[in-house]
Amino acid sequence: MVDRLKKDRAFELAEQRFAERLKRKPRSFISLQTLTPLEMKTIMRRGIEMKNRLGDFSQVLHGMSIALLFQKTSTRTRCSFEKAAVELGAFPSYIDWKTSNFVLADLSDEIKVLSRYHDLIVVRALHHEMLVTMAQESEVPIINGMCDREHPCQVLADFMTITEYFGENLDGLRIAYLGDGNNVCRSLVHGAIHMGVQVNLCSPERYALDDETVAAGKGLITRMTHPLDAVHDADVIYTDTWVSIGDEAETQERLAAFEAYQVNDQLLAFAPSQVLFMHCLPAHPGQEVTPEILRSPRSLVFDQAENRRHAQKALLEWLVHQ
Repeated sequence: MVDRLKKDRAFELAEQRFAERLKRKPRSFISLQTLTPLEMKTIMRRGIEMKNRLGDFSQVLHGMSIALLFQKTSTRTRCSFEKAAVELGAFPSYIDWKTSNFVLADLSDEIKVLSRYHDLIVVRALHHEMLVTMAQESEVPIINGMCDREHPCQVLADFMTITEYFGENLDGLRIAYLGDGNNVCRSLVHGAIHMGVQVNLCSPERYALDDETVAAGKGLITRMTHPLDAVHDADVIYTDTWVSIGDEAETQERLAAFEAYQVNDQLLAFAPSQVLFMHCLPAHPGQEVTPEILRSPRSLVFDQAENRRHAQKALLEWLVHQ
C-alpha cells in the first residue's frame, strides 16, 4: 500500500504540473486581426526571403511535428503546409477529422491531447467558434487553415503576392473585390486594413460583408453596388467562388444573384488596362470568372497558390519563436 508521504508528493506534483500548463499561453493564429501591421509585414517579408533562398531553412523547425487536422476538404492548404513543414525540417501529420475521435469526444479534451503530441496544429474547421475553443485549450499554437468566418493564411499569401508585384509600399493601391462577402473577403479586408490598402467591395446586398468588418476599415473600405464602379480605378480585381462549402443548397439562387458580378472582358473594358486579377482558388471558370481571364497574363492566381507555401513557412517559424 502506498504510504501517505508518497500520496502527498504525487498530489503536489499533479498540482504543480497543472499550474505550469495553465501558464502556457502559446500565441495562435486564428485571424489577421491578432497580428499588428508590423507583424504581418514582417511575416510576408520573411516569406519572400524564404521563397528566394530555397534550401537555406531546413533546420528552422528541425525535429518538430506539425498536425494538420482537417474537417473540410483541401488541396492548397493541405499540400502547402505539408511542403512548408518538410522544407523547414519538420514532420507533417495529416489527420482526417472524420476518421479520428474528434467526431466522438469533447473538443477541448481532444485538442489538449493532440497538443501533447505536436509542436503546432493547423486546423481547417467548419466553424470559427471551434478554432477559438482550440486556441484556448491547446498547449501549442493553433493555426486557422480556414473556417466559415476567416481564411487568414490565404490572405497572407495574397498580400505577399501583391507585394512582389507592387513593392512593399502599398499606399494608394486599390483592390476591387467582386462577389460573396465570405471568409476570404473578410480576411482580405483585415489584411487591407493592416497594409493601408483601399478596397471596393461589390456584392449583392444579401451577400454583402458584415457592417462591423467594413466599419473597422476607417475609410479604406468602400461598399459599392455596381461592378463597373468598383473596377474603374482598381489596381487588382479579386473574386472568389459564388458557392462556398456549406452553401450548396443555395446554388441556383446564388448563381442567379451573382450573374452580373462575373469577371469577364466586358467588365475589364471599364477597368484600367494594367489591372491584375486574383482568385484564391478553386475557381469555377464560366461562373465568377471566365476561363480567358483566369488563365491570362494578368492573372496572379497561381502565384497566390505557390506563395501559400512560402508565407506559411514564415508563419510557422514566427509562431515557434513567439
